[in-house]
Amino acid sequence: MRIRVLAAESLGVRSMCVEVECRETRLLIDPGAALGPRRYGLPPDQMEWRRLHTLRERIRKRLSLADTVIITHYHFDHYTPDWAEDLRGKRVLIKDPVRNINRSQARRAAEFVKRLSMAGVQWEVAEGRRLRLPGVEVHLSGPLWHGPETRFGCVMAVAVKEGGESFLHTSDVSGPVHPEILDFIKKVRPEVLLVDGPSTYLGPRYGHEALSVSRRNLISLVRDMGISILILEHHLLRDLGWRKWAEPIFEAATQKGTLVFSGAEFSGEKETLLEAERKKRYQK
Repeated sequence: MRIRVLAAESLGVRSMCVEVECRETRLLIDPGAALGPRRYGLPPDQMEWRRLHTLRERIRKRLSLADTVIITHYHFDHYTPDWAEDLRGKRVLIKDPVRNINRSQARRAAEFVKRLSMAGVQWEVAEGRRLRLPGVEVHLSGPLWHGPETRFGCVMAVAVKEGGESFLHTSDVSGPVHPEILDFIKKVRPEVLLVDGPSTYLGPRYGHEALSVSRRNLISLVRDMGISILILEHHLLRDLGWRKWAEPIFEAATQKGTLVFSGAEFSGEKETLLEAERKKRYQK
């Protein structure tokens, strides 16, 4: 199994796009990327727009090679509505567009499903299902809350198993905070875990207690689950001080022999936190 983070905050955009290449199956999870419209009260600059263009081209190229595409929810950093025709001929597994979804995502989902139909793309609701694809097993979670609050609706996590290797993509659980995602991780027992850490950059708006719960849960997973590789990404990497916040996690990982990376590091690329560094660039 070959896992590659194609786009993420550590690579300069908002995304959690991952390619999982197995011997007989090539999956692409969340083929989308976007920019934070305002950060520090500032819009994206040209460096961010160029990076977004580059990574979208990368995603679209890898999308053309995938035979299975999974979309975990309907935020624009996780799917690209304009690429509906690119999905023709592929197995498309999506989060339920009607149930366990908030109003804004339901509108987006309805429009996307319409585009898929117009493009002649067949799709399947994937939540809670176990699927056997050529050479691999894919386990989709039931609906999971998008972070500590319920107003953002639900997402689904994706586990891929090939032989004795296993990988889990949490999608936007923003933590993990809730017991449902912890139960799913413990059930899957992944060797490689890609988790979107909490939104530490929001501070009190995210919630100090939720931040503490998230860190305790990540430490517990490292200590108890035998994870070989932990990839911290997405919301957490919008914070320049993410490594300081994660120090206890790194310490627990060192004790257990778990390797901890950002998505960029894991994929052998330079870590570039363009959104988090936006204010510095404007000041220059």
